[in-house]
Amino acid sequence: MTGTIAARLPALPVLACLSTLALLSGCSSPPSYREWTASPDVPTVAYDECTEQVDNTMRLRGYPLRPLPETPQFGYRKEIFALCMRRKGYAAE
Repeated sequence: MTGTIAARLPALPVLACLSTLALLSGCSSPPSYREWTASPDVPTVAYDECTEQVDNTMRLRGYPLRPLPETPQFGYRKEIFALCMRRKGYAAE
């Protein structure tokens, strides 16, 4: 009987216990959102994030990223951008 205890134990139950422990430790408490406050640059960040999301959507649909105002894609881009900004809690000014 030579060798360490870890070498004699099967690896599967040990890994299962460790993964279960890691999973349960991540679910220990609900997140606290009240500790977060908005910074002064939040509108700029929201605008940039929505612009990026709209660019990705336009690219996936096969539309030009910056369509001309005369095209229907221009209205589509404007609607998607407005929806994104509303989701982030902003109203049109």
